[in-house]
Amino acid sequence: MPRMSVEIRNGRIHWIGPASQWQGSRATIRIVDGRARTLIPGLMDCHVHYSSPGGPDWIARFSDPLPEISMRAIELAEASLRSGVTTARDVGAPQSVSIKLAHMARAGEINAPNIRAAGTWIAHRGTYVSFARHFGEAHELRDAIRMEIEAGAELIKVALSGWNEGARPKDAAEIPFSEKLLSVAVEEAHKAGFKIACHANNPASCRIAARAGVDSLEHGMFLEQGDLEAMANNKTCLVPTMSVWDAMLYYAHAVDWPEARMKRAEDLKQGSRLAVIGAVRAGVQIALGTDAGGGAARHGRIAREAELMVECGLEPRDALIAATSSASKLIGEDERGTIEKGKIADLVLLDANPLENVSAMRLIAAVFQGGRRVA
Repeated sequence: MPRMSVEIRNGRIHWIGPASQWQGSRATIRIVDGRARTLIPGLMDCHVHYSSPGGPDWIARFSDPLPEISMRAIELAEASLRSGVTTARDVGAPQSVSIKLAHMARAGEINAPNIRAAGTWIAHRGTYVSFARHFGEAHELRDAIRMEIEAGAELIKVALSGWNEGARPKDAAEIPFSEKLLSVAVEEAHKAGFKIACHANNPASCRIAARAGVDSLEHGMFLEQGDLEAMANNKTCLVPTMSVWDAMLYYAHAVDWPEARMKRAEDLKQGSRLAVIGAVRAGVQIALGTDAGGGAARHGRIAREAELMVECGLEPRDALIAATSSASKLIGEDERGTIEKGKIADLVLLDANPLENVSAMRLIAAVFQGGRRVA
């Protein structure tokens, strides 16, 4: 790999080349010594929830008092930034906490990634969590999407989920958020110029989401070959969030979870690995997302997700691309994601080369956001 230098001016990459060819003056510029280190684009986590810390009781943490959630979100966003995440999609928070967090980050009031926030999850009545925005009919779904946009969301997040216990009406379909309703959501979001992310984590919901034209399918641990082919045709990106089952397996032992929860984690692992391997073969675009906070995974562990990708057969280079340039395309951050002249200088300096060993992403020497050192 060639030894290169990068000059940053006014928050953007001004020049790239060998140090011997640099025309500037050392007297007027701050030098960061990167010898024996590797400079990569700022990392992007396409699936986080800063309103929860993750851990074994992650779902309960979403129901904590609002002031506690709000303060914690600021702390967790900063932890994420220190791990090299300079841009993130927060894909669901109670009471639109994520939108407020994104505004604070953009205003420079907190140390945090550049956040694209989805506001609150949208789910069919009788399914998913109580703190989502629920709907029953197509017109209510359209209204829910419009309300999220008016609240300041920058993308739409819908959750396909089976009925909650005791809520399923007689003769009702397994997934009430049908392909027809999901198509309505896709149409409404795209009509407004917004991308739509879709939670799908059982065989029926994966089948529906893969065929509806959503921009990203989140989790996808039960995707089958036909689903993956449909995603490739629709240019639907997979955000596999393997850290979910990886953390669950750890907590199953650490806090002695019941056998049923252990089996669920093992099933997720098996399905997830097959889905990622199949996605690579089918030509489905993959973007990295940890689901930190939204599952058992904790924040600041993005390198672990990249390691899990490599364990599934991706080359370290492809795992890094999933966390940078592919992620930037999904998020809509065209001015970030690669080290190129003119782009925003979101950069991470590592103490090893992630193309040789992806675990080098754990070895953070410095994090720069818009050319300013933030960690």
